[in-house]
Amino acid sequence: MYQFLVLLHLIAAVTWLGGMLFLLMVMIPLARRNEAVGFGVLRSAAEKFVWIAWAAKIVLAGTGVYLAWTYWNVRPDTFFTGDTHFLDYLQRKTGIFIIVVVLSAAHDFWLGPRMMDRLEAARSSGSPLPTGPARLFVQWAARINLVLVIWVVAFAVWMTRP
Repeated sequence: MYQFLVLLHLIAAVTWLGGMLFLLMVMIPLARRNEAVGFGVLRSAAEKFVWIAWAAKIVLAGTGVYLAWTYWNVRPDTFFTGDTHFLDYLQRKTGIFIIVVVLSAAHDFWLGPRMMDRLEAARSSGSPLPTGPARLFVQWAARINLVLVIWVVAFAVWMTRP
C-alpha cells in the first residue's frame, strides 16, 4: 500500500508540475504568436487544466497527510515541535504548498479568468491588448507559483536523505 500511495503522490505531482510547464512553454508562446485564435485556445486549455491541477492538489494533500500520519508517525504535536531533518523539510514543503494553494486559487478562479476576459474583449473589438500592472501581476503570480511548486518538489527530494 505504501508504494502505491507514493506512486499516486508522484503521479499527482508530475501531472500538476508538467501541466504548468506545458502551459508556460507551449501554450502561452503559441497564443502570443497567433493572437487571432491563440488566446481562445489558451483559455480552453487553461480551463481544462485548472480542474486537473486542483484534483492533483487534492490527491497530493490527501496522500501526503496519510503517508505522514500512517507511515512516518507524524502527528500535529510532532509536526510542529519535532526537530529532525525529515520534519524540517516536511514543514517547509507543507508551508510552501499552502502558499501555492492560496496563490493558485487567486490565479485560477479570479486573476486568470478576468485577464482572459480582457484579452478576448480587446481582441474581438480590435483594441490593443491590455498591458500594465494587472497583466504583469497575473503573469508574475503564475511564474512565482511555478517556482514555488518546483521548490515543493525539491523539498520532497531533500527530505528523503540528509
